Amino acid sequence: MASALGVGVAGLALPVLATGTAHATGKQCDKVRIEYSLDGGKTWTTKGRMDEALVTKIQVRIAGDAQKGCDYAVSLASYSAEGPKWETSGKQKFLGWDTTKLSKSQKSATLDVTAYAPKCFGQVDLYGNGKKYDGNENPLPHYNDAPFPTNLITAWNGGKACEDTPTAPPTSTKPTQPPTDEGTKTPPPTDSTTTPPSDDDTKTPPPSGTPTTPSDDDTKTPPPATTQPAPGGGDSTPPVGTPEVPPMTEVANAELAETGGNDNTAVIIGSAAGALLVGGAGVLVWNRRRNAGGTPA
Repeated sequence: MASALGVGVAGLALPVLATGTAHATGKQCDKVRIEYSLDGGKTWTTKGRMDEALVTKIQVRIAGDAQKGCDYAVSLASYSAEGPKWETSGKQKFLGWDTTKLSKSQKSATLDVTAYAPKCFGQVDLYGNGKKYDGNENPLPHYNDAPFPTNLITAWNGGKACEDTPTAPPTSTKPTQPPTDEGTKTPPPTDSTTTPPSDDDTKTPPPSGTPTTPSDDDTKTPPPATTQPAPGGGDSTPPVGTPEVPPMTEVANAELAETGGNDNTAVIIGSAAGALLVGGAGVLVWNRRRNAGGTPA
């Protein structure tokens, strides 16, 4: 009886312990495609440039589906610039930004930098990460050695020159002095005899030197001036964005394996099985002592 009980307990414990060996597993997060709208959601696009007009309020969304547990950052930044094009943007200044996090449960959002819009020449970038390219945390964009931000989705360059404020001429406060009596007196005429011109004075001097005939070198048209490249040199093509955005998290939140077990369940069931084994061993020892004392089993 005791042997049968011990075997039964052991047989029960083995499958119980086996159910606690399942562990949680994670899935690799993939890139997603981001679409944006410049007209309040009426139309959507993935164009890599938006140079037609300055838009500071943009809607963004994940095109298609996203994996559960994967997050994607999308940001919109505004900068002032020294020119209307990428190759003439010169030194830029960070004005402000807005950022959001998209996921399977939050597939769309609105980004707004209207309060930070450039007043003159400027640049606006929509990009797929949560970094702030402000010159402190991360580098500022600069033609052509710093094409930031990375993970660019789309961008705008344009604007017009700031109008200079006219400066009023200074007014003189010095009083005008009235003329004195001495200053108004007319000096008396002086007796002067006009000397008639002499014959030598009326003669026309001969032309000096021989007229110079222009040389062939002088008649040549100078070559047109060569246009100087923009500061920094290099390719003047502005950066063009792509709609693919990398995930903020490399691996999605852990999901349970098909067995449905987890670590806590394994500990609880394993402890119960151990208690059953100990109880069975106690019954076996008690029966042996009883038989040794002559008591029929």
